[in-house]
Amino acid sequence: MSSTIGVDCEVILDSVGYWIRPNSYTVRQPRIRQATIRADGSEGYVDLGPGKREWSMTILCINDLMTYSGVSTGISGQQYRDMLHASYINSIGSTINFTDPTNNTFSVHLDSFAEHIPDLHGQITALATGGSLACSYEVTIALVEA
Repeated sequence: MSSTIGVDCEVILDSVGYWIRPNSYTVRQPRIRQATIRADGSEGYVDLGPGKREWSMTILCINDLMTYSGVSTGISGQQYRDMLHASYINSIGSTINFTDPTNNTFSVHLDSFAEHIPDLHGQITALATGGSLACSYEVTIALVEA
């Protein structure tokens, strides 16, 4: 499966394209610094510059997602969730590739994984009305630059 930013996904993680929940994508780059109080009461400040980038976002692992052209991705929410979870489990002690929305690629550690099922009742209703059989999830992840 080949994914392309702006065509069939918003980010690529471990060679799989994903969609992001609006207003959930954040990038931080904290400074490496330390402030200490000296014996005379003044403050000493050491600044080593920008540290490693940290990303957080909520991935939409939901059924019936469409590409920008309006074609179904053909991947269920459960399959998106399972691929993301496999990346989390299989990357212990190693890095994976991450392509951000501006097409920059980074080697990252998948630092955390938290899944949420938005509406259990709605998923049961979808089955009764002919919707997808798989569950839908929102998975919040954190990445740290390697």
